[in-house]
Amino acid sequence: MTLLAGASILLFFVWLGLFRSAVLICLAFLLFTFAWRTISSLYVDLTGPVFSSQLQMFIGPGVMTVFQSIAYFLTLLPFLWVFNSRALDEWAREAPTPGLPASQSQLTLSDVTFYASVLFLILLFGALIQGGVIPLFAKIERWTFNEQASFLHRLVVERGDMLCFWWGTMFVAERLRRQRYDYRFVGLLAVLTFYMFLAGGRFSPFYRYCAFFVIPFSAVLIVQARDLGSASLFNLLPRISDRRIVLAGTGVIVLTATMIAFALYWNLTRVRGFEGQAALDAFVERVLVQPSEIGWASYQRVLVNGDWDARHVFDFLFDRPIVAGRNTTPQLLMSETIGEPRTTEHITGGFQFAGGFPEIFFELLGPYFGWIFLLGAGWLTALLSAVMIRSIIVERYLTAALSFYVLYGIYVMYIGGMLNFVATPTYWVKIAALFAAIIIEERAPILPWVLADRPRLFRRFVVRRPQLP
Repeated sequence: MTLLAGASILLFFVWLGLFRSAVLICLAFLLFTFAWRTISSLYVDLTGPVFSSQLQMFIGPGVMTVFQSIAYFLTLLPFLWVFNSRALDEWAREAPTPGLPASQSQLTLSDVTFYASVLFLILLFGALIQGGVIPLFAKIERWTFNEQASFLHRLVVERGDMLCFWWGTMFVAERLRRQRYDYRFVGLLAVLTFYMFLAGGRFSPFYRYCAFFVIPFSAVLIVQARDLGSASLFNLLPRISDRRIVLAGTGVIVLTATMIAFALYWNLTRVRGFEGQAALDAFVERVLVQPSEIGWASYQRVLVNGDWDARHVFDFLFDRPIVAGRNTTPQLLMSETIGEPRTTEHITGGFQFAGGFPEIFFELLGPYFGWIFLLGAGWLTALLSAVMIRSIIVERYLTAALSFYVLYGIYVMYIGGMLNFVATPTYWVKIAALFAAIIIEERAPILPWVLADRPRLFRRFVVRRPQLP
């Protein structure tokens, strides 16, 4: 049963890639994590008991993969309904007819984004060099550097995901409007990932930035699938690909994979001091045990043993966490699993365990109502994703950006189980801003593609000579 459940959800992801590629790209950030955690849970369930150094206990075998796979199916099912063929065809027909490339006298939204981004990256690297400490060479952990880094670095850590999504939007907007991709933004993405490599990033920033950059590409898939009898990936490839995008995509993948491999090796062997078999064991535990260890303990406690207390969980998540203002779900799950004082020591020291979804919903709502909430959350996510992608297609870029901003809290919920984001007033301000943008941009775009004529700083003035009689 465990193997069948895990294989089914992984094959479902493959099916999405082949026949619902727009959904796959739209969910690129989530599906990778879902697949990784499925592989991890299969490892724990099928090869357990395995030792978890963080929990200081053996975990597995079990049936975690079965519960987790059902939760993933319930999360993704609404996307098949919202992103149905009829709706996608309607969105595609709303797309403006592509025109000629913008003339050199026009200043476009992508131009302003590119110039501002180049300036920001120059200042970012300048601050890194001026600081005198490059984490990769200094062999220090990234969270240690984050505490002493410049404002610009903290801005990248906190808002880099949004920046990469906007870059991806500009990258595909040129394709939708002018039938060509804007490869300048692929270069910006490569530069930013290299910066995070120098700043001690191991995996998370590379995966996040690339995933958020490609999400807007689902808009291209939808438009290019217009009038096709089948929207499979094989039908779309001739329409969406060219030699440059293949080379750019391959280059980014190779560069990112190389940096990730080296960063993981460097962190384990040079920063943390593991050697030989100890380094390999630490790598295997990080990849195959830690993503599911705290979830396995939660499943055993709630779904197998029926031990849950909704009032205690609610109070901890929203009223009395160990550290307020951060994701309180890992704090709760760690407290329930490893107890005190270890949990407080870890959390106050800036360290928390991985996981949280979907186990936190069963901790809060119990082994029955948790499934209903998962399905409802999936519907909300699918509808917001539809607003975001359709807005990119019809050139309502502010609505698309604000949709992503609202969705980002939900993304964090799916990745780390975070629920307390809904209790922050600023999140509801984002929602209000999104509704306002939707209403206004139904009439006219707030961020038009062509902003102005370029300043002619070096304009040639022609002086007319007086004509002789």
